[in-house]
Amino acid sequence: MSAAVVTIANTAGGSGKSTVAHALSVAMVEYGKKTLLIDLDPRASLTFRVGRDEQRLTAADFLSGTTLKVDDLDPTSERFDFIPADARIGYGFDEGTLKVMIENLPKDFDLVIIDTASDVNQALVAALAVADLIVVPLSHTVHGFKGAQMILSLKPDSLIRLLQVGEETSLTTQIKESAHLDLSISRSDELEATEFTTTSILTTSQQSEISAQFRDCAYSVLELLEMD
Repeated sequence: MSAAVVTIANTAGGSGKSTVAHALSVAMVEYGKKTLLIDLDPRASLTFRVGRDEQRLTAADFLSGTTLKVDDLDPTSERFDFIPADARIGYGFDEGTLKVMIENLPKDFDLVIIDTASDVNQALVAALAVADLIVVPLSHTVHGFKGAQMILSLKPDSLIRLLQVGEETSLTTQIKESAHLDLSISRSDELEATEFTTTSILTTSQQSEISAQFRDCAYSVLELLEMD
């Protein structure tokens, strides 16, 4: 059976995409799911965050014809596998190429989680097209709200759920309630501090309220994918 694909997307920078993608990957592993996290952002911030910026091969190579081998999927310390990005990743491939790469992974995975860029490039369009579920982190800024609206307009017929990150505002209610996950992630200094480490908050602060929130989010995703 092919892995389920979850794409994390919002065309606004600073919406928490990389943080959500990283934490969800760890939570999925805790739930016993074999998880692959792919960075498709040419800025490669997630790649730096998980300490994989020295990798010789990146997603750009695998999407350009280089054979992806098991040795290229060494697990991270948090037990999910990872494919890094570099500046070449925004363009040069399409939905079909990405789909083939995922279908021909050299290991069996239950889930593939994709982190995307904060602009509309070919990588984002492809990642949205192959997704079984699109999770849109929604921050409390106007910029974040407009970015979420952009994703909804790009894929109006897809399974999309918004994940509130931080406090709710009047902007949030302007997006139909059925599009929201029935939970949110709190903003805190503790969460922001993880941006300067190579591990997620589920590792640095396992028993925290925010770690519990991410676990709840992961379980909701599994329910939507009928994998619980």
